Amino acid sequence: MINKNQLLRRLLVMGCLLLLCAGTAGAQLIRLQMVDGEDYVKRAAVYLTTTSTVSAARGELLDRYGRAMVTNKTAFSLVLVHSAWETEGQYERLLDLAARVRADGGTLCDTLPISTSAPYTYTAAAGDSKMTSLSTYLKDSRNTLGLTALQQAVTDAQTRQQERPRHDANGNVIDEVDALDATQYVSADEFIRVMRGYLERSKGLPAGLNEADARTLIGLYYSMRQIGFGTRVNFTMAEDISIDLIAYIKEHHQQYRGVEVDTEAVRRYDTQLAAHLLGTVGPMYYEEWYENKNGGPYKDKSGYNQNDSIGKSGLESALEDYLHGTAGSRTVDTTLGGKTVSEQTTGYAPEPGDNVITTIDLDLQQVAEQSLAENMAQYRRGAAAVALAVNSGEVLAMASYPTYDLENYYDEDEVNARLNDSRSPEYNRATQGVYPPGSTFKVLTAIAALEEGVINAGTTYKCEGTFEYGGQTFRCNNHPQPMTLDVTQAIKYSCNVFFYNVGKELQGERMEKWCDRFGLGRVTGIEVGESAGHAAGPSYRKLMIEADPALREWQGGDDVNAAIGQSDNGFTPLQMANYVAAVVNGGTLYKPTLVRNIKSYDYGSVVRSEQPEVIGTIEFSDATRRLVMTGMGEVTAEGGTAATVFADYPVKVGGKTGTAEMFESDKNGVVTKYNNGLFVAFAPFDDPQIVVCVVGEGAEHGSSVAPVVRDIFDAYFKAEPDDNVKTVQQENTLVP
Repeated sequence: MINKNQLLRRLLVMGCLLLLCAGTAGAQLIRLQMVDGEDYVKRAAVYLTTTSTVSAARGELLDRYGRAMVTNKTAFSLVLVHSAWETEGQYERLLDLAARVRADGGTLCDTLPISTSAPYTYTAAAGDSKMTSLSTYLKDSRNTLGLTALQQAVTDAQTRQQERPRHDANGNVIDEVDALDATQYVSADEFIRVMRGYLERSKGLPAGLNEADARTLIGLYYSMRQIGFGTRVNFTMAEDISIDLIAYIKEHHQQYRGVEVDTEAVRRYDTQLAAHLLGTVGPMYYEEWYENKNGGPYKDKSGYNQNDSIGKSGLESALEDYLHGTAGSRTVDTTLGGKTVSEQTTGYAPEPGDNVITTIDLDLQQVAEQSLAENMAQYRRGAAAVALAVNSGEVLAMASYPTYDLENYYDEDEVNARLNDSRSPEYNRATQGVYPPGSTFKVLTAIAALEEGVINAGTTYKCEGTFEYGGQTFRCNNHPQPMTLDVTQAIKYSCNVFFYNVGKELQGERMEKWCDRFGLGRVTGIEVGESAGHAAGPSYRKLMIEADPALREWQGGDDVNAAIGQSDNGFTPLQMANYVAAVVNGGTLYKPTLVRNIKSYDYGSVVRSEQPEVIGTIEFSDATRRLVMTGMGEVTAEGGTAATVFADYPVKVGGKTGTAEMFESDKNGVVTKYNNGLFVAFAPFDDPQIVVCVVGEGAEHGSSVAPVVRDIFDAYFKAEPDDNVKTVQQENTLVP
């Protein structure tokens, strides 16, 4: 037990300690206020302290073997700091800086999607994030800028919504004003003209500027406004500037008050492949910061500021939360003349984003893209190829032709080239292109008919080239002489008459059911943007009639047309590859994926490890599977529709060719008919590992695209790995 004397001694010690602490604090206050007070007052008068967010380097994107696809490089940028930026003489200063940046070879951060010289045109396609952002700005500013045509269009949209509200697929009312594309009512030339007038009237833009200078300042003003340039948000005016320009700015810092040089990590593209999959990065727009656009609102997410770059498409967008990293903070002391006297990281340092190891094999990707370009260029349309791992859903290669250059994505010449290419290079045909499957669909028709008891292994139909039904004549030109065929022979020779008979008995309701089981006509769940497509049948026709009452209801003729992959059938190449993978693996429908795993920025730990995800299990008999696979094996054998391409091929291949009719109307209403060529194949036949689907627009027949499939198989089954594959030790470090 503690006695009274001990307690008093302890209290005395504690009191002394408290007095000592108070004395120390008091002495420090006296020093700050009385001894050094005058110095601190002078320092406050001549120094400016600014705290800003430091963006983190984005994570890297690698192929399945650890080969770099997108990494980072250090670059210098010019940043305008609002707190030190002087508005007096700002236009002259901006023009001076812009001229020096261009002469230096740097990139001016002008996000206005309008050409830099007259005649002015839009430099992005409708629906692009830049155009969506500009459309929002135009609608918000329609009264300020006096855009009468747009004012009327907005009024009409508001009236339509009140009188005849429309609903989306989920039953939600469509906001007609939000859906309105303002750039359809305001030309690029008109925008430059009215913006120039507004800036001269209200913002002090000097009158009499030449067109080039006026366009430069309009672009910078628009870009500053879009990111909310202000006390809390700096504006990155230029990127990728040289040491020479940095030295000049530093030497003349009093002339450029509020202009800082910053270092940042920018994207470096280590491959020219897979542009549609990797995607683009760009500056954050107003609606992404404040609204639910492209993963926003980012203002509610930690680690972001309004001047950040974010993923805009592809995996860069889909995996933004992993790739972005965690921003840090930095405090900079400058003199009133703009000279930096101290700089330090406060609070926390930026942490780079996580690294993504994709499922892509760069060797296969290169072959797919090169083969599409070599074999499909003659048709002057587009094409797509998808290679899937049969037993996991991993995308080994995915190519869309034509493609584009990520390295120079924002270069004006490249932008114009994409816009002027009628084939829409940015359109990812592999996941967004919706095509009639043609005869590749006959495999599913056969499975449905066998499982529903409409036919069996011994069922035969005689084909003499025509099929009469409902007063219509349907034709088959797929074999040169009359034949009596069973289901395997019908697949081998792609006999339409056999499947017309099957379709008449099977009918649309049951075909819709089997399409849904195999994932046809619905999204697969892959990380990048995709179309759902549509499976032909009474249910989908009913939806079509709701949108267009002039259409007729589903009839018997639709049953027979749908059975050969025509009618209202429309699927993506990815869906077609995935459905055939489920056929040959025995009924397991996997979710296709582009991500193998995600690792921390230093590769020290696994952040997310992907496992094959089953999205459906299709019950059908082994006997049915053997029958359709036998037929697909005969397609590449002697007499089959792809025999010439795979004659004497060292690996046994199964597949199905297809030809699908297409109709295209030009702006004058002139209709052009052409045929797409399709081929879906798997190998090895006895132990399927890989499925490849190729679609060639205007290629006329599946045998025309089969060489692309063969080239991909060649790359997949080659004996020796390419020299540029990293060592096994490094692969095992990157990929568990």
